[in-house]
Formats: sequence, C-alpha cells, structure tokens
Amino acid sequence: MTSVLPEMRLFDSDGQRLYLTESEREKFLKASEEEDRERMMFCQVMHYTGCRPTEALELTPKHISIDEKAIIFRSIKKRKYDSQGRKKEPQYRKIPVPETLIKGLKLCFNLNKKRKTGQLSSLFWTMSRTTAWRLIKKVMKRAGIEGPQATPKGLRHGFAIAMIEGEAPVTLVRDLLGHTDIKTTEIYLQVVGPQKRQLVMNAWRRPAENSRRPAQFNQAAAEWPGDRPKQW
Repeated sequence: MTSVLPEMRLFDSDGQRLYLTESEREKFLKASEEEDRERMMFCQVMHYTGCRPTEALELTPKHISIDEKAIIFRSIKKRKYDSQGRKKEPQYRKIPVPETLIKGLKLCFNLNKKRKTGQLSSLFWTMSRTTAWRLIKKVMKRAGIEGPQATPKGLRHGFAIAMIEGEAPVTLVRDLLGHTDIKTTEIYLQVVGPQKRQLVMNAWRRPAENSRRPAQFNQAAAEWPGDRPKQW
C-alpha cells in the first residue's frame, strides 16, 4: 500500500482540516502581539511567508532584502544529491513580504547597525526547533484556535491556501513554499474557498433560473426555441 506523506494531506483520517482559515490566521497574528518583540516577529515571519520553523530559525541579517522587501530562505527539503549521486548546492527562495514586516525586523534586530558593522551572520533567534514549535502552539491556543490544524504546518498550509484563493498561479505557490514537485503543491487546489464556492453555487443557480424563464421568441430567426427541424 502506498503511504501518504503528512505534507501531502489537508485533512486527517477523520476528515478534519489541517490548515488554518483566513479568520484563524488573522487571530493568530493578533495573538502574537502579546509576545515579546523577537518572538512576535518570529510568528509574523511564519504567518507572512509560509516557511517551515527550521527555515525561519536560520535567518540572519543577510537574508533580509530591504530594498526588495523580501526574505530569502534556504529550502531545507530540497534534494541534496542529484540523480547521479553528486552533491547539489544549497537552494534558496525569495519571498516578498509586506513592508511593515521588513520595518519590524529592522527595528527589532537593529539591521542598519548590523549591516554597517558587518554582523550579517548572527542568527535572529537562538531557540530550538522544539521551542519554536511550542511558541506557535501557545499563540494559537491564546487565539482560540483548537483542533488538528493548530500547528506550524497548519499555518504553512493556510498560507498556501491564501495564495491559491488570491489567484496566485500554482507554479508561484510551489516556488514560495520551496516544493520540489508541483504535485505536492497541487493538493491545495482541492480546498473549497470563497471563489470556488461561488462558482459552484452559480452553476446550480443557472438551471433553476432557466427553468423559470419563459421561452423567448427569436425575431431574427422568426422561430421559437425548439422549432428548428432536426438535422439528419
């Protein structure tokens, strides 16, 4: 039997979603403001980039592109070796973020001073991966987010779905998440968002409206619907 990787699932075995909704993501962001500045910025980076906790913990001043308003991450799950067994160079991805996030990082970590003094390799956060995971869980609990979706991965899934519902091409979402295979990214297309729901409702509404609409006489063709002879 083929196993299903956790990364590939948006619902658990009981059909419960594993991703945060838009309202839950907003609540998480609000609840993060009660943390100290550094931990609040960690939560905001996770929220606005969809990165993995380990990727965020690797960030240093050199990974912040102030002019481009973007953050550069090393993609930790990219294959380290090619098909011939040769070691590959580390792969990075650049994610655009709101200007407010860049300003927050500049103030919190004094980026201007560190750039002038050459302190570009000092880590923003020295906490462990486990501590980072617990931080996200704590903020979610404070926000009232409960269930299997209340995890760092749920936040990452929520980011991806927000991008898809914002009409971002799936290839762009793949690049933002650092996926190797686009098939991994395509699972986000199965989520029923507001736009997909509206399209489905419109499809149901049309037959109902047509059944109530009286037949219209076609003046140009001088015939009623259904009057045309069959074509043999």
